Amino acid sequence: MNKFLSIITLFVASASAVAGGYVTATDGSIVKTGSDLCLHTGYYSSADAVKGCDPVVETKKPVPVTLNSDVLFAFDSAKLTAAGKAALDTLAPQVAGQGFVEGHTDRIGTVDYNKTLSNARAKAVADYLSTKAKATFVVSGIGATQPSGKTAQCIGPMSPQLIACLAPDRRVTVTVIK
Repeated sequence: MNKFLSIITLFVASASAVAGGYVTATDGSIVKTGSDLCLHTGYYSSADAVKGCDPVVETKKPVPVTLNSDVLFAFDSAKLTAAGKAALDTLAPQVAGQGFVEGHTDRIGTVDYNKTLSNARAKAVADYLSTKAKATFVVSGIGATQPSGKTAQCIGPMSPQLIACLAPDRRVTVTVIK
């Protein structure tokens, strides 16, 4: 019996527990029993599952969908257009569960105005999608604080050309998380 305990003590001493929830050997490989089962630590959870040891559940990462605000709304408006509703009708079958809707504006206007407008646009999209799909959303207005990165060349005084140039900054992003 003492020989058996010595072998187990040596085995445990040569292996270490890792944050991944498995006992590992000094070379980093997962220790397996004679029946080819992986040894779990007391900290193991199903989120630690490794292919070849335990069933690994594939989880899909949320993918944000960005909608051009010029399709959804007229310039300087938070009222959905007919084309905007049609675009959301196309998106609605893919939306279920919970998610986030973020509204963005261009840099035209004051910080407060853009924050209010972007929030109203995000709320309009969330409200519309909620009527078409079983979903609830957290809504936020980002304003002009996160430009698209496509409008650096947009300069000059207020004009139809500047408004058209800044269009990529005016957008709504929908992310479904579950």
